[in-house]
Amino acid sequence: MNVRLSARTPPAALALLLAAVVAPARAATDIFQITSFADPPWSLTYETGFSGTVGTTAVWPAEMGWQGDQIDVAFDLPAGVPTNAVHYRFRMTINQRFSQSFDLVVSAGASLAELAEVHREFVDTARVFAATIPLDRFAAGQTNYIRIRGEGVLVGVGQPSGIQWNRWRLSRTDLPTGFTSADHLRTNQLERLTWYLQNAIQPSGLVRDSLPLYSGDAPFHPASPDAGGFALLGLCVADRFDLLPDAESRVESILSAYAGHTAGVTPTRNSKGHWWHWMNVSNGTPYPGWNDNYTTIGSALLVAGALFAKNHFIENVTIGSLADEMYATCDFETMIHPSLDGRVSLVADANGNALGWLPPWNEYMLIVSLALRQPVHPRATAVAPRWLDPANCPKISYRGNSTLTDNLSSFAPAFWAHQAHFFNADFSSNASFQVYFTRHQRADALYCALDMGLPYRHGLTAGVSPSGYTADSIYNHVNVYSPEAVAAWGDFDTTLEFAQDQPPTSNPRFRYGLTRVSVTNPTWIPFDAGLVDHTFLMFGLAESSDPLFFKQRQPFQTDLDADGIADAYDNCALYNPEQRDAADVNCDGSINGFDIDPLVELLTGGGTPCTPCAGDVNGDGSINGFDIEPFVERLTGA
Repeated sequence: MNVRLSARTPPAALALLLAAVVAPARAATDIFQITSFADPPWSLTYETGFSGTVGTTAVWPAEMGWQGDQIDVAFDLPAGVPTNAVHYRFRMTINQRFSQSFDLVVSAGASLAELAEVHREFVDTARVFAATIPLDRFAAGQTNYIRIRGEGVLVGVGQPSGIQWNRWRLSRTDLPTGFTSADHLRTNQLERLTWYLQNAIQPSGLVRDSLPLYSGDAPFHPASPDAGGFALLGLCVADRFDLLPDAESRVESILSAYAGHTAGVTPTRNSKGHWWHWMNVSNGTPYPGWNDNYTTIGSALLVAGALFAKNHFIENVTIGSLADEMYATCDFETMIHPSLDGRVSLVADANGNALGWLPPWNEYMLIVSLALRQPVHPRATAVAPRWLDPANCPKISYRGNSTLTDNLSSFAPAFWAHQAHFFNADFSSNASFQVYFTRHQRADALYCALDMGLPYRHGLTAGVSPSGYTADSIYNHVNVYSPEAVAAWGDFDTTLEFAQDQPPTSNPRFRYGLTRVSVTNPTWIPFDAGLVDHTFLMFGLAESSDPLFFKQRQPFQTDLDADGIADAYDNCALYNPEQRDAADVNCDGSINGFDIDPLVELLTGGGTPCTPCAGDVNGDGSINGFDIEPFVERLTGA
């Protein structure tokens, strides 16, 4: 493989040619990987064969900034692209961000004249910079080009440094055999995860906490309230994507069982309404041999899941009343320490007394959010600034990526942020919290690339490992990496790379979807998958297809039209729980010329909207001339 690199600083164009050192390929779809940019390695002088200058120096721009602002990479692409190819992925491991911050732009093309921008990202911290490149940007069997450009970089002697990198990698993502598109694979995984939910939900309505991956092994995990909460969100996802026709009745079954309204099922709860953690799957009594306590966070997840389902199935009175009952009968306010120093109860005893306390910030944020909306909540009001304002939360940084934690000497596992993101509007709808969500993702990926030498695998979170069950985090892990965590970060393209290495049909134990991977024991496949951990894959895949799905339905948001969809994410000011597209004026499921006449009728005072929002394309609550321009834009794809 020949890779040729060039760099330039305006106004002069500078050309560099060399045979690059290509690292051993991970798979047949690797195009090139470069990890050595200097000779000797500790210097900034370029490898033997370098000619020309960068800026006014004779050093290679392993630092973009004062040494240069643009690099062109010329490489030979092998002939032939398989029919199952999806796209290319170009990654830069940016191990250091110095003084300058700027837009880093990647362009790709079959020639320098054909370069077109494929990815742009503002770089203000170290990170793994990943650009997805469409297949048609390159021509197989010839030399192709990638341009890396810093937009607005100050260049020249005396200017500050910008960024430094230590790896470039170009690969091609291919679909596993039997899949026709990325959407096909996503649907396949959602179907497998829906099958998991069907198997986890017991005839009693209680939900098993975990299931074995091999179909010949009998399940043995008890039920738990947290599994119930995750299952409720999962059923809403299954309903949204038409994967389970009886999702609504299954939600009713779960809520009835955990609320104690199902014959023969009496879930054990303490005096404050919190559920016993490990329950008999048939009747809800304590399961012998497992730790004995009442779970505060498990109860919070169950109640939050119930309130989410209430919004999703807004017209189902039974679901709504059961969700309200469960919330009203579970006291979260008293799970906040009376000293008001921010601590919340880890678990509780039969009388509702805390057995251990946790300081902010962690997944127990949900308890504070739930307590804050209960009728009496002075404790929640007092501690809310410590939990619900990211400015006051403890933080720890990895190479400039500041992440939330509850211990200044250790990083959090990914699921703390994931759980808050999918269950809690106080987190997901707070722009500052979302910044920390993104930074945690960057830290996770960068740590795995730099410290573990993994080009793309990351996802340090909780789940089964070869040594048991672990909650992995930066500097504290067992070399297991999770596609469910990567999906939950919103990185669908990297999830596809996990699928490329772990084809869904390659092993019967993948019946519930992609699983965790051990890089030190590559033949290992988990024995089982915990529902609370594994369904993050389902949530992330759903959000990658419908980005607003969770934010729209999370409780405690303003919803003036009472359709279960928060106003901030509602596509119509009128009751529209199914979020039908207002530009689909004839309600046939598509936006085309057949919508023109119905819109004209509505504009001239004739006809009746097929849904309350049909024709109100600009979402202002009325149908008038202001809807014409946005309709034309939707019709023409402008």
